[in-house]
Amino acid sequence: MPANLSSMLRSLIKAKQTASLIELRFLEEAARTLPTGSVNGRKPSKPATRVKAHRRTLKCPRCDRRFARPVHLGRHLSATHGRKKKRAA
Repeated sequence: MPANLSSMLRSLIKAKQTASLIELRFLEEAARTLPTGSVNGRKPSKPATRVKAHRRTLKCPRCDRRFARPVHLGRHLSATHGRKKKRAA
């Protein structure tokens, strides 16, 4: 290992830390200068709540597990019950 490799790595790490601190200060300063409202002038909306797009309607024929997608049911069947789901034609 070259003798100066250790010092080179140390200087790279120090440079990265310095850059990160400068970026953090810049972002904090930018956040202070922005208006508190929304950028487009509308009121901020309520926090988004996660809505399930798919209901678990596919039931495993061998146990009580339910799945939202056929791929998930097929993976469960092959991993848990040792067989693959038949493909629909």
